[in-house]
Amino acid sequence: MAGISTTKNGGFMMGTNPMIRRLSKVQETDESNSCSYAGITVKLVFFMVVVLAGVLLNVIMLDKWGGEVLKIDNWNFRAITVNEAIAVGVAALMLVIMPFISLIRVTIPVSGALFCASTGFVLSWAGSTFGKEYAQTIWLAVIITAIVVMVMAFLYFTGKVRVTNKLRTILISLLISTVLASLLMFIGSLIPATRGFVQKVASNAVINIGASALMVVIATLFLLVDFDTIRHSVEDGLPRKYEWTAAFGLAFSVIWLLFKVLELLGKLKGNSKS
Repeated sequence: MAGISTTKNGGFMMGTNPMIRRLSKVQETDESNSCSYAGITVKLVFFMVVVLAGVLLNVIMLDKWGGEVLKIDNWNFRAITVNEAIAVGVAALMLVIMPFISLIRVTIPVSGALFCASTGFVLSWAGSTFGKEYAQTIWLAVIITAIVVMVMAFLYFTGKVRVTNKLRTILISLLISTVLASLLMFIGSLIPATRGFVQKVASNAVINIGASALMVVIATLFLLVDFDTIRHSVEDGLPRKYEWTAAFGLAFSVIWLLFKVLELLGKLKGNSKS
């Protein structure tokens, strides 16, 4: 199997994770106060604990929302109150804005924590609002994501799998292809002559599930790129201040994978019901 690229930036110029991508371009070194695996791990644990804090916040607020439980087609939904809608809207906005603010390195401890807390809050809220079955799907997605991350970390750090320039090129090609396909579908939906075809493709369960499965595979393999970049950051002696960037970058990738797994499970469940 080909060896890992020994260049500092690893030739990685594009990917799903802007924090890790910026980390791969850092040229600073500080041998006396450099990044360590222990420091990155502690900060990663901090972000994961903040996700749980977001879950806990929603649990605490459940009794205060006061939404009425409704039953529609054998599904139990909880009616959303005004205060609840505002809180969820703010959390959803945080999910969109905070990753961009986190590109400013010094903001990461706060902006990254807000992103993680919002993730936990929104997921917990969705599970409590849309019924027990949806909550079970969320928990299943969390378990699958945790297993995938642990397996990929084991494979990478034991040397079973290595990140080569060829793997990076394949991943980038897959990512670009999926983005272009989505863009073409959107453009096709706007053109009357192709709108019918696009609607048929979009409503095809096999294509939808296949597309979601592909995104899960891409997100999983990009974890290897994140691990490789973090390893180079430690071995190349990047200053300790970049531990926050590495930790949040990995947390961001894990959360992105979680949402992709959740999307796939949702489509599989919807297809089985239909």
